[in-house]
Amino acid sequence: MLADHCESPHDSIAYLVLRAWTVAPDVYAERMAQYLAADARRLKIGYSFNGGSGSYVSAQATRAASSRCSPGQFDALEHAILSFSDDLEARRPQSRGWRQLELLLALDGCRLSAAGNARLRELQRKFPAARIEPPRALEVTAIGSPISENAQAKMSDEHWLRAMRKYARVEDTINGKGRPSGGELQLARDLESRTKEDPIRFATLATRMENELPATYFDAIIRGIAERLGSQNGPATSSLTAEQAASVIRRVHGLPNRPCGRSIAWLIEKSSGFNWPSDVVDAVAWYAINDPDPEQEFWSLPANGGKPYYAGDPYTAGINSTRGAAAGAVAQLLFDVPERIERLESAVHQLTHDSSVAVRSCAMAALLAMLNTNAEKAISWFKQSLSTHPAIFRTPYVERLLYYAGYRDYAAIGSIIDSMLSSVDPSVVEAGARQACVLSLSIEAAAADAERVQKGTPTMRKAAAEVYARNIADQAVGAICRERLKPFFIDPDEGVRAEAASAFQHIAGLTTTEQADLLAAFLDSAPGQAALEPVVRALEDSPVQLPDLVCKLGAICVNAFRAEGGDLSKAGAMVAMDLSKIVVRLYSQTEDPAIQSQCLALIDDMETHHFYGLSDELRRLDR
Repeated sequence: MLADHCESPHDSIAYLVLRAWTVAPDVYAERMAQYLAADARRLKIGYSFNGGSGSYVSAQATRAASSRCSPGQFDALEHAILSFSDDLEARRPQSRGWRQLELLLALDGCRLSAAGNARLRELQRKFPAARIEPPRALEVTAIGSPISENAQAKMSDEHWLRAMRKYARVEDTINGKGRPSGGELQLARDLESRTKEDPIRFATLATRMENELPATYFDAIIRGIAERLGSQNGPATSSLTAEQAASVIRRVHGLPNRPCGRSIAWLIEKSSGFNWPSDVVDAVAWYAINDPDPEQEFWSLPANGGKPYYAGDPYTAGINSTRGAAAGAVAQLLFDVPERIERLESAVHQLTHDSSVAVRSCAMAALLAMLNTNAEKAISWFKQSLSTHPAIFRTPYVERLLYYAGYRDYAAIGSIIDSMLSSVDPSVVEAGARQACVLSLSIEAAAADAERVQKGTPTMRKAAAEVYARNIADQAVGAICRERLKPFFIDPDEGVRAEAASAFQHIAGLTTTEQADLLAAFLDSAPGQAALEPVVRALEDSPVQLPDLVCKLGAICVNAFRAEGGDLSKAGAMVAMDLSKIVVRLYSQTEDPAIQSQCLALIDDMETHHFYGLSDELRRLDR
C-alpha cells in the first residue's frame, strides 16, 4: 500500500517511505537511491534543527543506499546532492551548505567522485566539527552570542568595531558545530552588558561608530549607559559624567533618520538629577514632537488569538513607543528642573494633544511635572487630553494627576470626577470615587462628590471604604475617616463590608479608646464571614488590649465558622487557626476571672467543632 503513495509530494509520505526502506537496505537500496535523486525535497527529510539533524532521515537513507546501489544510481544520487540547495540556508550565508554536508558525509566515501570529494572537503573546512546527529527530544535552547565571553574580555575597540561590521544584519545562524549561534541581536546584547560594566569606554566607542552600522548597536550602548546610571542612583556615584553621556546622545541623535529615540528617552528618564545641557533637552523635545512612532494604536488592534496587543492598555503601548517614551523623559527633565518648561512647553502641549491615545496617556506624567510651574495650563491641557477617548481614564497617571490637581483647583477638575463616576468602566469609577473621597478629607469643595460616592453604586462605596479604611490611624484625618467608615460596616453589599473591615490592619496605630470604639461598631454590625476574616487576621498580629470585645469577637466567629473551622479545604480553617491564637493568648495573659471564664467557654465550643490549630495552642500553653 505504501508504494501507491510514493510519488506524493508531501514530506510526511517521504518520511514514511524512507524510514521503511532504510530498515531493509539490501532490498530497497536501488529504489532508495532513485527515489532520493528524483526530487530534491526528499533530500531534506528529517527533524527540526533543535531536535537533531535537519536532514537526518534523508542522510540515513543515503548512507544505506549509497554503499549498495548500482554505480549509475550512485552517480545520479551524488549529482542530486551536489546540486542541492536550501532556501532557508540561502538567506543565512554562515549556515549555507550545512544540509549538503550532512548528505555528502552520508555517501559512501569510497565511491565519491573528484567533484564530490572536493565539495566535501570545502564544506568540512567551513564546518570543521560537523557530524550527523540522531534526533534529540525537543528542547528550548537559548541562542548565544557569536563571540564567547572570554574572547569579549580581550577585545579592543577595533575588535568591537570589526565584530559589529561582521555581524551587522546577520540573524542567528548555525555554527561550525551545527549549533544555533547568534548574530546582530545577540552581539548587541553583549554590547549593552559590556557598556554597563565600562560606560566611559563604550561611550567613547559610540563616537567612533560609523553611521552605516545598525541602530541596534547604538541602542545597546545607550541602554547600557542608562542601566549603569539607574543602578548607581544618579551621577554622584556613577563614573560617567553628564557631559560624557550628552556626547553619546549627540552622536546618536545625529544618525540618519534618528532611529534611537526610545533609547535616548530611556537614558534621560533613568538619569535623575543630571544637569543636561540645553541641546540634549532640545533633542528630547524633538522626539516628543516629530518622531513618527507610534503610527497607529496597536493597543486597540487584535493580536494572534483575537485579544488586543498590550492587553488593550494604551499606556503600556505608549511607553513602548518613541513619542510615549519621550513623554516620560520630558517629565523627568521637568521634575529635576521645573524651569526647563521654557524649552519644553511646546513638547508638553504636543504630547498632551497627540493624535495617539497611547502617547497622551504617557503625557500625563509630563503634566504632573508641569503642575509645579503652571497649574492652570496643566489642568486645562489635562481636561483637553481626556476628552478625546475614554480609554485614557483608566491609565495610571490619571488618578495621580487628579489627586495633585485637585489640591490646586478642585473646581477645575470637578467635571473630570463627574465623568469618571459616570463611566461604564468599573476601574474608572473606582479611581474617581477614591479621589473624590481623598480630596474631601481636606477640601470642602469635594464634599458633595464624596457624599455622592457614599450613596452611590457598590463600586463607588467600596472605593470609599478603601480610602477611609486605609486612613483610620492618620493623625490629621483619622477621626473623620473612622466616622465615615462605620456606616460601611452595615452596607448591604458584602464586598463593601469586607473592604471596610480591612481597616483593622491599621488598628495598632490607634489609642485603646479609639480601638474600642471602632471594634465595637464593627461587632454591632453583625458581621459575616467575609468581614470577619480580615479582622481576625489583623487582631492576631496586633497587641490590642480589649478583652471584653475580643471575647465578643470570638463568640461571633465561633458561631460563623463552626461548620468549617476544622475543614482544611475551607478558608474558615485559617480563620480558626488565628482565632485559636487570639483566644488562648487572651486566656493566658488575663487575670480577670470573668474573662478567663469566657475564654474557657470559647475554647470548649471551638474544641467541640474541631477548630484547626486549637490543640497546638493548648499544648503550647501547657508547656
